[in-house]
Amino acid sequence: MAQTKLEQFYQEHRLSLTALSYRLTGSWSEAEDIVQELFLDFHRNGNADGIRQLKSYFMKAVVNRSLNVLKSPRYAREQYIGPWLPEPVFDTAGEELLDLLLKEEHLSYAFMVMLERLTADERAVFVLRESFTLEYPEIADILGKSEAACRKLLSRARQKVKADLPALPLNNTVVSRWVSVFTKAAQTGEFGPLLELIREDAVLVSDGGGKARAALRPIVSKARIAAFWEGITRKGSLRGELVPVRMNGEIGLILYDGGTPVKILLFEGDSQGRIARFYLLVNPDKIKNAPVS
Repeated sequence: MAQTKLEQFYQEHRLSLTALSYRLTGSWSEAEDIVQELFLDFHRNGNADGIRQLKSYFMKAVVNRSLNVLKSPRYAREQYIGPWLPEPVFDTAGEELLDLLLKEEHLSYAFMVMLERLTADERAVFVLRESFTLEYPEIADILGKSEAACRKLLSRARQKVKADLPALPLNNTVVSRWVSVFTKAAQTGEFGPLLELIREDAVLVSDGGGKARAALRPIVSKARIAAFWEGITRKGSLRGELVPVRMNGEIGLILYDGGTPVKILLFEGDSQGRIARFYLLVNPDKIKNAPVS
């Protein structure tokens, strides 16, 4: 009886709990492991019939485990070489439920990047309140803090991100044009048409993690970003097959070399339909779960 109840709950809430953990850790693969291990541990040692509110119980457990990971030495952003970018979520063909979840909860890549500005506790309160619309008593219970402390954490979090809240969702028609123009520029080496789509104060952030060549600091301004793309194109670093792929509910590009993914590029736009930010991932740990060409 308990096992059947637990299995039913797992099937109904697995993706939502994984999305919660992903928002906290910035890694979908890590989030999947956290949720799966939690249910396996509970299956071996727990009793679902003895818990009145399974959802509250598992949300609290997922948040605690995710925060432990986020605060662990191996996840310390201060020790990371260069900028740290979240791992994208790939919208696997046929996973209608994941596709729906991404649209409903707005797990956009720009939103995930924005969350990196927050401390672990600020991030937890912000996600639970803003994304999952929990009330303060529930948040306080999950985090083991007072309601007053949670309100202060949320206030600080909102102050940190208020200028960077991305417009959601991106217009797929606009992004498809960015993807098409960028792909042609990479193939021809002519970046003039792409320049027309970029804001003057645009930023390019690349994540190599010390495991692949990447800029150690964000590249700022249209001119410098153009020089960056032109430079790596001349060196052959964009040689291969650029394929449009849906990630975090939006369209991005994966560069394949012999069928193996080697680079991921995502875009962030502004309200005028211009490219405000490029996110380039080359760290193999961040792209290992990309679909194989």
